[in-house]
Amino acid sequence: MKRLVIFYLALLMPGVMDCYAQKGILREKEVAQALNAVNKTAIEDRIRYLADDKLLGRLPGTPGYAMAVEFVINELKSMGIKPVGGKDYIQQVPLRLGRVDTAQSSLAMTGPSGLMRLRYGKDYTFAPDLIRSETLTETSLVFAGYGISAPHLKHNDYTNLDVKGKIVVVQDGTPSDFPASERAHFNLASSKCEMANLHGAVGVLIIVTGNEAARLGGLTRTSTQGITAYVKPDGKPFSSRTNGYEGVAVLGYVRGSLFGDMLTDKTPRDLPYQINAKLSSVHINSTSENVVGLIPGTDATLKNEYVVHTAHLDHVGVGVPVRGDSIYNGAHDNASGTACLLEIGRLYTKAKVKRSVLIAFVTSEEKGLLGSGYFAENPPVPKQHLVANINTDMPTVIAPLLSIEPLGASHSSMMKEVKSAAAFLGLDVMEDHMPEQVRFVRSDQYSFIRQGVPALHVKYGLKSKEGVDLRKQIDDWTAAHYHQPSDEYSPEAFDFDAAAVYVKLNFLIGWQIANAAARPQWNPGDFFGETFGMGR
Repeated sequence: MKRLVIFYLALLMPGVMDCYAQKGILREKEVAQALNAVNKTAIEDRIRYLADDKLLGRLPGTPGYAMAVEFVINELKSMGIKPVGGKDYIQQVPLRLGRVDTAQSSLAMTGPSGLMRLRYGKDYTFAPDLIRSETLTETSLVFAGYGISAPHLKHNDYTNLDVKGKIVVVQDGTPSDFPASERAHFNLASSKCEMANLHGAVGVLIIVTGNEAARLGGLTRTSTQGITAYVKPDGKPFSSRTNGYEGVAVLGYVRGSLFGDMLTDKTPRDLPYQINAKLSSVHINSTSENVVGLIPGTDATLKNEYVVHTAHLDHVGVGVPVRGDSIYNGAHDNASGTACLLEIGRLYTKAKVKRSVLIAFVTSEEKGLLGSGYFAENPPVPKQHLVANINTDMPTVIAPLLSIEPLGASHSSMMKEVKSAAAFLGLDVMEDHMPEQVRFVRSDQYSFIRQGVPALHVKYGLKSKEGVDLRKQIDDWTAAHYHQPSDEYSPEAFDFDAAAVYVKLNFLIGWQIANAAARPQWNPGDFFGETFGMGR
C-alpha cells in the first residue's frame, strides 16, 4: 500500500519526488516507512518528562540538567544510536563565567568640559573581560560609526581612520539597509570587537541611546551576574556577548548623551577626549555536557562526512517567581526541540544513509550558543568533514504547520533540499517575517555558520487556516510564555500533528543531504561563505 501511495504521488508531483530520488539512490519504501513511523505519543511523552518540575528548568551544572542528559542518552541507546567512536555519548564543554568587580572598576573622561568621573550602571557599564582579571587603559577616543567594515556592502567605518592604540566609540546596531542576516552578524558585540581588533584599537565603547537608564540597567545586571563563554583548547574563551580578543582590553557601553551633539552627524573622526579605564573581572571555570549520537553512513567514502542535527537541551532553571511559580520549565524552549530531534534520530535508524549523521544535544544555548560553539569548533570527528547543520530550536508547534521560514537556507545550496522536502509535505516556503528579531544568529545554527558549515533552522511561516491570525497567535504566545514559568507542558499547549510534520520535514532535509552526491555549497559571493567558509 505504501509503495502504491508513493507511486501515485510520483504521478501527481514528479518534481517533488526528487526528494526521494537523487541520481540512483531511490528508496521509496524505506523512506516512506521511516515517515510513517513518526510517533506523536513519544514526542509528547518526552516533552512531558523534560519539562517536568523535577528537572528544575534544566540549568547546566544542576541535577536537573544531569537528569536531562541521562534521559536523552537512554533514549539514544534504546534506538540503537551509538556514541561517536563507540566510547561515550558525552562531550565535555569547558566554560568560563566572568563577572565585573564594580568596586574595582572605573571609567573617567577628560574633554572640553574637563574631567568627568562616570558612574557605573548610570553613565556606563563594562562587559567582563574573560581573558584577563584586570586591565588599565589610558588613551584617546575615536568615533568609528557602527564599527563595521563591510566592503561587499560598500560600507567601511574605518576608512582613513587611525584607531591604533585607541578606544573606538561605536553606535549600537547596523545601517538599516543591510540585509537581515548581515545586520544580525555585525550587530554582535563580538563582531564589533573583532573589527576593532583587526584595526588595532585597544577598546570598544558602544553607545546606548533611547531609554538609556533602562538599557544600562539591564546591561549592568548582566555584567554583575556574569557572562559565560566556552573555552577553546588553546585556553581562549569565546562568547558572542563579550570580547574574546587579547588586543581589545575594554568592552563597555556608555550613555550617548555624554557626548552632547558631537555625534549627531555620524561622521567617523577623532574625538576631543582622553579616557582612563580600569576593568576588573572575576572568573569561575566549570564544565557542562553535550550529548552526541552517531548513525553511521553506508557508503565507503561518504560515511566519513557528517550531517549534524542539533537541539539545545538546556533552559534557564529557577528564577524570579511569576504568580507563585519559579521553575522555568522550557517546554517549548527547548524540550519540544529535544523531543523532536530524538524522533528525527529514530527515523534515521529506519532509512539508510550514505553519509553519517550526528544527533547532537548541546548545552548552554541560553547563555550564548556555547555548547554548539564548542562542538562546531571542536567536533568529535574531523572538523573539515562536517558538511551541514540542521538545527531544531523551539519549533513553537502551537498550530497546524502549513508553511515554513528556513533561516539560513538562502545562503547555500541547502535551499534546494528545503524546498523539495517542503513541497513533498505540502508546505509553503516563506521569507523571514520578523528579520528585526535577528533570529539567524540567535540559535545554534550560527555556531556552525561561524565555522564555515552551511546551516539552517526551520521556523514557522505565517500561512494559516481561514480566519486564524497566526502572527498574532505566535506573538501572543511569545509575550505571555517565552522565558517564563508558564512555558510548561500541557496537552493543550502543543499541536502534536504539527510536531510530527516538523519532524518529517527536518528528517527529509537531512536525509537528502546525507544521500546527495555532492556536499552542500555556499552560494557564490555569499557573505558568510566568503567570511567563514573559504578554507573548507
